[in-house]
Amino acid sequence: MSDRMYKVVVHFAAEYGQVEYDILEKIIRVVLADTDKRTAVEKYLSESHVIENADGTDLRTFHPKKLLPSESLESFKLAMTRLWHHTGVYVDWSRPTV
Repeated sequence: MSDRMYKVVVHFAAEYGQVEYDILEKIIRVVLADTDKRTAVEKYLSESHVIENADGTDLRTFHPKKLLPSESLESFKLAMTRLWHHTGVYVDWSRPTV
């Protein structure tokens, strides 16, 4: 990650790509060759969501958090944890980006 760009690898089947979040401009860019999957990810990341977030002192305490993925790096990361559920595209947090 640079000071400006946060990137994470995404994939489905045998196709890999990445999602980039520009921290200063608050812009999300999806790099994925499959048009349908790219469109699904772009749509999900452009909408507001209410996500049950584990933010208590234990693993069983969840509170709903309303967010727009582009509003902050924290919101982007939290939205990405639910990407598979909404789009069928996995986030590979451990794979290095290009």
